[in-house]
Amino acid sequence: MSKKLLWRNAPLYRIVVEEVLSRPEGVLESDLIEILKKKYDIEISRAELYQSLIKLELNGFIHVDYVGKEMKIRPSKNFASILGS
Repeated sequence: MSKKLLWRNAPLYRIVVEEVLSRPEGVLESDLIEILKKKYDIEISRAELYQSLIKLELNGFIHVDYVGKEMKIRPSKNFASILGS
């Protein structure tokens, strides 16, 4: 029996930003989905992931680039200044 919880302890966008910050070189979207499955036991759709990525990018926390057919997610260059203000 898998642990598929209806509620999460932390919002998805917070988990995503923590994982991206722990990898300053960036992380591919497929790798991020695997990390969420293995480390947090969270199964999400690409639509859920994209919603969180859009929220984080619009707020200036991350930067998303396309690498081939995938996206590479990196922390924003001005992330520290956003948190300081």
